[in-house]
Amino acid sequence: MLMLRKKKTKKHFSYGDRIMHEKPLVYSCSGCSSAAQMANYIAVQLDRNGIAEMSCIVGVGGNVKKLVKTALSGRKIITIDGCPLACSRACLSNHSINADGHFELTALGVKKRDHEDFDLEQARDILRGIQKKVRELEGVASTTDQYEKV
Repeated sequence: MLMLRKKKTKKHFSYGDRIMHEKPLVYSCSGCSSAAQMANYIAVQLDRNGIAEMSCIVGVGGNVKKLVKTALSGRKIITIDGCPLACSRACLSNHSINADGHFELTALGVKKRDHEDFDLEQARDILRGIQKKVRELEGVASTTDQYEKV
């Protein structure tokens, strides 16, 4: 019996007329504090809005081969950490990987609170700023201040 396999192709995405071959990777903290959960929310939104591809920082920290290989692929990397502990950045540094862009939410005015949810409006404001910075990192200058819906 002849079996056919689907040919693997590189993932493409575009910003306006510019086609990119691979999205930057985004890793985030997802700890128990409100700041950590906001970091995770922002990373998920970057993924869902097509700005970046979210990957698993726990897998990198846990030395899961496939996920470490993805992190070492040479793609641009964004890390979003909730607090100065910078766990996402630390997980990558264990593999001698430095992020091309790092965002620490407490440095952006986010309060780290235990047993509380994050402020959704504040998260949306920070998301817009991070989206803009990620586009700049990718060399895509935005001619307007339009942002995806969140």
